[in-house]
Amino acid sequence: MRLRGWARSGLRPVTIVVVWFVAGCVLGLTSTLAWSAPPTSLVAVEAEEASRLEAVVVSASRIEQKLRDVPANVTVITREEIQQSPARTVDDLLRQVPGFSLFRRSSSLVTHPTAQGVSLRGIGPSGVSRTLVLLDGVPLNDPFGGWVYWSKVPLESIERIEVVRGGGSGVYGNYALAGVINIVTKRPEARVAQAKLDLGTRNTVDADILASHVTGPWGISLEGNFFRTDGYKIVREDQRGKIDIDADSEHKTFNGRVEYTPSLTSSLFLAGSFFNEDRGNGTPLQSNSTEAGYIGTGGRIKTADGSDWQLTLFSHLQTFNSTFSSAAPDRNSETPALDQFDVPSTAVGANFQWSKKIYETHLVTAGTDLRWIEGETNEDFTFSQALREFTRRRKAGGEQFLAGVYLQDIFTPVPRLQVTIGGRLDFWQSFDASRIENNRQTGAVTRSESFPDRDEMAFSPKVALLYHATDQVSVRGSYYHGFRAPTINELFRPFRVRNDITEANASLEPERLIGGEVGMDYTVARNLVGRLTAFWNEVEDPVANVTIGAGPGVVAPCGFVPAGGVCRQRQNLDRTRIRGIEAELEYRPYAHWTVSGSYLFNNTEVLSAPSQPELEGKRIAQVPKNQFTVKVSYTNPTLINAYVQGRYVGDQFEDDINSLKLGDFFVVDLMLWRPIPIPKVTAGEIFLGIENLFDRTYEVGKTTDGIVTIGAPLLVHGGVRVRF
Repeated sequence: MRLRGWARSGLRPVTIVVVWFVAGCVLGLTSTLAWSAPPTSLVAVEAEEASRLEAVVVSASRIEQKLRDVPANVTVITREEIQQSPARTVDDLLRQVPGFSLFRRSSSLVTHPTAQGVSLRGIGPSGVSRTLVLLDGVPLNDPFGGWVYWSKVPLESIERIEVVRGGGSGVYGNYALAGVINIVTKRPEARVAQAKLDLGTRNTVDADILASHVTGPWGISLEGNFFRTDGYKIVREDQRGKIDIDADSEHKTFNGRVEYTPSLTSSLFLAGSFFNEDRGNGTPLQSNSTEAGYIGTGGRIKTADGSDWQLTLFSHLQTFNSTFSSAAPDRNSETPALDQFDVPSTAVGANFQWSKKIYETHLVTAGTDLRWIEGETNEDFTFSQALREFTRRRKAGGEQFLAGVYLQDIFTPVPRLQVTIGGRLDFWQSFDASRIENNRQTGAVTRSESFPDRDEMAFSPKVALLYHATDQVSVRGSYYHGFRAPTINELFRPFRVRNDITEANASLEPERLIGGEVGMDYTVARNLVGRLTAFWNEVEDPVANVTIGAGPGVVAPCGFVPAGGVCRQRQNLDRTRIRGIEAELEYRPYAHWTVSGSYLFNNTEVLSAPSQPELEGKRIAQVPKNQFTVKVSYTNPTLINAYVQGRYVGDQFEDDINSLKLGDFFVVDLMLWRPIPIPKVTAGEIFLGIENLFDRTYEVGKTTDGIVTIGAPLLVHGGVRVRF
């Protein structure tokens, strides 16, 4: 209750948290002088093994390689960098990476889960992802809709995040059109426990406890995380009415892992998690909740002939529900519009892989993976004002099966030259799909449709070159194809955003990508490193939300569209093109200082759309042309550590016909922390984070009737982190 009062008192919470942090610093400094041993920073403890130039990257080619030996543009966010950021979710942390974006510009903390699909380099951002997200090598993308529940992974559990930009389908297949994000969690350690308590404005609480132990060949880790926030009003202030309330959010996560390592050449694991989320979406009648469980097991063994064998089995079980409403023009009242009361999904998958070094010049990898998915949407629609209830019910869904085989050879003919040749054959099948609608009052079936079974095959080759011209200069290039099958969500589940309705399309074709890139990495001096990459991609049959018509009135296939709303449908365009340049620079002028920056220029265009000729020449929706990030960090554990990040996002269009423009913005985030000595604690620190330091109001969404949603305002949070 006290935090809620702070949230209503303007700048008062900022003052309170800042005073609290300063007092902690003074206490820490005083204690340091009194103690004989200096305090140990959690960042320092957990970053000992971090080496920027020699970081191991698994996700780029599905095998372990040093960062400098990967022929792709890769960003590794280390444990140290995670703790330096004021971000409280994985997606907010990843916004520092050039080209990373969700369907909406806003944080996952206040964004509907179905808008959390991830894209890299502007390749078709939408609710579904065009980037494969892995958690310890297992797909994290939602099996039903392809989006990502970023809150499933607490930041305290992450060891590093690897972001590989560029077509990854050569070895990864579905979803990896734009690249791969691999989240690597901490492995069990002997007698370790750590805890974090983070409190902030808007009644925000983030608590995390992680414990692990290793005895002999056995290791175990357990983690529990709780997060809640009152959120903020997501509609622009001058447009709000009586129905506009804070978009609150609460989630709970439990993760567990058991490892058995009888020798240096063999290991087994069993992992599982449970996730529960409840959130309000900005009005009294709009909310959603999710319950999801995961279990995975597998092992790894190295045989006497030098072969490395890996097997992973996993399963996801999930249920989701969401309500939608239609708002009055003055936003003082709303009417129920859609109740997706049960959207269950189940997925089972496996991956089997073999790799071996042959003749010292060939590192060969081969494998197969598969995934079976079943999902459906059960929903009520067509609200009757007279009856005060929904009059129709819909059930739609089906099953999918995806399987692939891949082969890759990393050939090193001479020490400075590396050639990677790979290919993957994918098979996709959609079956047992149907859509049934009935009258809830009479039970009469008003629509019954069984969709024909469909299948598709795709071959995705990849060729990459890496040449270390000198110890300071490396050049690289690659050519690749990609493949993504439409999700059950895209095929069968409609949705709406306020008065804008988007209908499903059971006839969608898979997306196919052809692309390439060239780049250079240059160590200008010992403390100055630069990276430059130019890329080109074309996507055939990209799935987009295409505008059909406007309300008020009945518009097929959406049905009745309210005044100010539009009807859209997911449709395949013919071809889109994405070209751009990425530039990154890092400079360490002094031991305590690091300055870095990254820039992305992204030129997107609809090349061909015979069925929608008005879209040809338009920019792809939700993709800004320009993005850049500037970061400055100062680390001095005996005094204070500071991190400042400025992020610019250029203007972009909300819709396919480029009629709804979202303006550009620049926001600044700040993080301060310092170690403090605590009796019987291995390491402790206090921290203060400020997001959107200058309280910039910026647009993240816009509907056809002109309602603008906004990004996070000034948010302040701080707390303590300890390690035993």
